[in-house]
Amino acid sequence: MKTKVIITILFLLACIQPANGYLVTIQIEALVDSVTDDGPDDGYLDGLISPGDIITGWYIFESTTIDTNPSSQVGDYFHYSSPYGIFLTVGGFNFETNSSDVRFLLEMVNDSTSGGLHDSYGLISYNNLSLYNGTSTDEISWWLRDSSATALSSDALFTTAPNLDEWQSIIGLRIYGERGEYGIDATVTSAVPEPTTIALLGLGCLLLKKRS
Repeated sequence: MKTKVIITILFLLACIQPANGYLVTIQIEALVDSVTDDGPDDGYLDGLISPGDIITGWYIFESTTIDTNPSSQVGDYFHYSSPYGIFLTVGGFNFETNSSDVRFLLEMVNDSTSGGLHDSYGLISYNNLSLYNGTSTDEISWWLRDSSATALSSDALFTTAPNLDEWQSIIGLRIYGERGEYGIDATVTSAVPEPTTIALLGLGCLLLKKRS
């Protein structure tokens, strides 16, 4: 009975996968470097987030998303539906993509000469849920830059976690809201890929084969 339940769950998860692709989940952890908050009284963040705090969370994208940028050096991979986007938590606050209004971008830049030779890896969540106290989250972004231009070999979508040792973080992780009246800057210290649902499908097929 238990095996049948597992197989059913795996099958249902597989059914929500995009055709010929799979979900990629990258779990991240970051250290808060600085916080600005011009809100009234204790600020929009209620004074609950400080430098040294740990941010945890993840972002999700689809492995075969189409590049919408015609440049051979820049790949822009937009996602417009759930479950794609980012979720971060720190100090009792959740900063996350609005699942009913997703506009989530991953950008890969290879061998750009703009501002000096470099590669860059970035993501932006433009539409996000408000915080529990009604404060807006205008944008969540994370950018990595490599001045040696060796971290990427093309502008193709990078479908695993970036190796942080290969990048020099220029902008880092940035969260801001209320028309820029509060902001959190952080350095990502860990980026780890999670097993994809397509791997679960493979396990489900193996279980089916064994039972047959």
